[in-house]
Amino acid sequence: MADEARGPLLYLYRPIPASPMAVALLLLLAVVVFVIGPIVGAAQGFWPLGGLCFVPILLVLGWILAFHPSPTHIYENGVEISLPAWRRMLGEARYVPWDDVIDVYPASYEVAGSFLSPFASSAGTLVHSGIAIDRRDGRRHLLRFTPGTIRAFRAESRGFTEAMAIIRDRFARKGQPMVTTARAYTDAEILSMQAMAREPLVSISSVFFAFFLPPVLLGAIFLAASSLGIEIATPLAVSVAFLPPAIAMGLTLRRSVRRNAVLSELWKHRERLRTEAAQGDDAPRSG
Repeated sequence: MADEARGPLLYLYRPIPASPMAVALLLLLAVVVFVIGPIVGAAQGFWPLGGLCFVPILLVLGWILAFHPSPTHIYENGVEISLPAWRRMLGEARYVPWDDVIDVYPASYEVAGSFLSPFASSAGTLVHSGIAIDRRDGRRHLLRFTPGTIRAFRAESRGFTEAMAIIRDRFARKGQPMVTTARAYTDAEILSMQAMAREPLVSISSVFFAFFLPPVLLGAIFLAASSLGIEIATPLAVSVAFLPPAIAMGLTLRRSVRRNAVLSELWKHRERLRTEAAQGDDAPRSG
């Protein structure tokens, strides 16, 4: 029986149990540890190193369990947002009454960990549409609808489309606007924001340069050290060599956050216009 305060359940969405990036990392580690490790390292005594080889897999599994999401419930009078397991264990509240919400609108986000792949992130293939919920106290929640397969990756997933339709219908029946704080933009500002959102986060040539430079840089460091008769620690040399990809990933993450903020602001503006147009169509006409 539905909670009377929450009203009837309108929609239930079960998120994928783990992010695609976490699954990809787990599969990569599994291949390295259980296939490549025994073949290449066992003869030299580098596998299983007393079980240390399995630690990375255990860490990733622990990460997946800690971030296992709960379902999203959309009720007539509120929404129960999805939270990872570690936040639920801390007792964080999940239910948000619609009366505490000032804005509900589509918002853009990227798959967690996508900055680790600047190629895909720069191309925008990991950008998805979620639902932003802005509360009166300034807090913002994001309902994510990440598809479970790479082939299903696109801006608007089925879960997003269905949930957004349910929420729009609920607010329309109540005669309430979904967006109340969106600012108005001129056509020139909108075109500028759209152009900014379409720009690659990092140029493909820069990404190639950053990720193929480390081996060359590492060789150059050891060659220079050998020529000068200087001893250099391998961990230090490796750390220096991997600075370019680390910088590329950092830039990708920062610019991704900015791009998603711009896209979400455009979504918010469009949702306000859509609501105003719908209210205008429903207004009684004289004559």
